Amino acid sequence: MKRVVTLGALVCLSLFSSLGCSSKMEPKECDKIRGEAFDLLNKAQHCNVDADCKQSAWPGCAKPVNGQTLDTIKPMAENYKKGQCEEPELKCASPTPESYCKQGLCVHREKGMTEGAGAPAGDIIVK
Repeated sequence: MKRVVTLGALVCLSLFSSLGCSSKMEPKECDKIRGEAFDLLNKAQHCNVDADCKQSAWPGCAKPVNGQTLDTIKPMAENYKKGQCEEPELKCASPTPESYCKQGLCVHREKGMTEGAGAPAGDIIVK
């Protein structure tokens, strides 16, 4: 009889521990993961062609990144979400500018600017 009670207690304990255990991370650990992701985003994002450039979805607002950085950040974002870390509210540009490769780096295409904009129109004549 004791054996049945012990087995039942173990099943209950196992059930409660699986339901009751929280995988919530400490805020300090959340900040560390998010900070490391920002460090990766803020490095130069090298590319060869436009297809090499993507948009980051996390952390923060969308930034132009290469595929290697995106692949590195993906598991970090999953751990951040799995750890139930609180995402700060951000006001991001809408719509997000297109990412493309310019002179070997992934950048955002700024709307309203054409190539050569801001260049002098010609000679200035003073009378």
